[in-house]
Amino acid sequence: MPDLKLNSRADINSYVEMAQNAGPGVINPEVFYSKQLLDTIRYDASDYVYYRLADAAPIQEKADKIQIRRWAPLQAHTEPLEEGIPPKSDKGSVEKYEINAYQYGRYMEFTDKVSFAVVDPVIAHYTKEYTLVAMETLDLLAKDTLLSIANSYFAGAAVNFEGLTVDSKPRMVDLRLIVLSLKKALVKPRANGRFHVIASPEFFYDMISDPVVEKYMTINNTTKTMYDSSMLVPMFDMEFYESFLTPTSGEFIKDGKQALRLYRLNATTQAYEFKTIDEDTVINGTSNKVLSIVSGYVKDVRTGDDASYIPNQKVWDLAAFNLAEADTATAGDWVEFKAQHVLIVGKDALTKSGLTGEDSAKMYVKEKGSAGVLDPIDQRQSIGFKINSVGFGSTRLEAVVDYICVPSQVNAL
Repeated sequence: MPDLKLNSRADINSYVEMAQNAGPGVINPEVFYSKQLLDTIRYDASDYVYYRLADAAPIQEKADKIQIRRWAPLQAHTEPLEEGIPPKSDKGSVEKYEINAYQYGRYMEFTDKVSFAVVDPVIAHYTKEYTLVAMETLDLLAKDTLLSIANSYFAGAAVNFEGLTVDSKPRMVDLRLIVLSLKKALVKPRANGRFHVIASPEFFYDMISDPVVEKYMTINNTTKTMYDSSMLVPMFDMEFYESFLTPTSGEFIKDGKQALRLYRLNATTQAYEFKTIDEDTVINGTSNKVLSIVSGYVKDVRTGDDASYIPNQKVWDLAAFNLAEADTATAGDWVEFKAQHVLIVGKDALTKSGLTGEDSAKMYVKEKGSAGVLDPIDQRQSIGFKINSVGFGSTRLEAVVDYICVPSQVNAL
């Protein structure tokens, strides 16, 4: 097959046309579709702000463990040597541990109306979609790992999640204190000499008007640049990145249980009221718990049709919860009080499996008739992808901080 770059930015339609013009058998469809996936992982990884933070660790193909070492840093001193007397030897300290590596994959079925014998535009479209899904999966796994190891820092005067209010907006003074704490812990910045801050558009909407940022813009003549882009320029040893995957939720862990923070506006006092429910909370008058775990299809917002199948989704039944609350009529419904998790990341915060080799990520094309008795009259076909040996860990646990704040545009009330 010609040496084509088939990553997510490529004009797939023109490549499909070229493949079809080449004629049957010249370009293997499964090789074409797999190259779409591999090239996207290879060339587009820098577009995924959490995944690109990870350093690659060596791992055998299809292995289920990654060996990680956490090295204790050596410290300098100024004591001179004594003549003829060797100094005491340093002793290295290293913590060895393993992280699990897993397989991830998805597939989609088609009828026999779609041709799998040649590179097909319909299949090429969905394989391109799957390359994006694969990269977003890796990005989400990287993000979840960073969140699981991060030290929490709450905006303003809050000391825990329940201390957050509508006034717990992001502040540059908080970020500067976080960077100071990282430096005091001897965490080094990233390769470009700065700590990386990954946040949402709502975060940057507020931060543009932060008084410290406004003063910085005035001093450094960067006002137009930041207002035009709605992004912060590098400042105070930080570089800023925008992500639409920034965790935004009222969920948190309390006493070892999954909990959800709620709030409402009291129509009489015009004050916000807050409540916390958890996984054991039951709906008044019933034995039904407000939290359930469900697997099912997500509906397409335009057509209403089933689209992505998502397993193990957490669903809080606030409609039933509010219906059973006696005081809802006078005080309004309880709704989720959402906060955002902004990550500040230094060097060595994240390690990933290497994803090396042609079989580390692959598209699978199953033509009609390949399923034997499960497809007795050759009506079913499928495409899908699988990524092998995916795992994430950290060699420096103190190198990431979870800044939990409440941007002004996040909540409904």
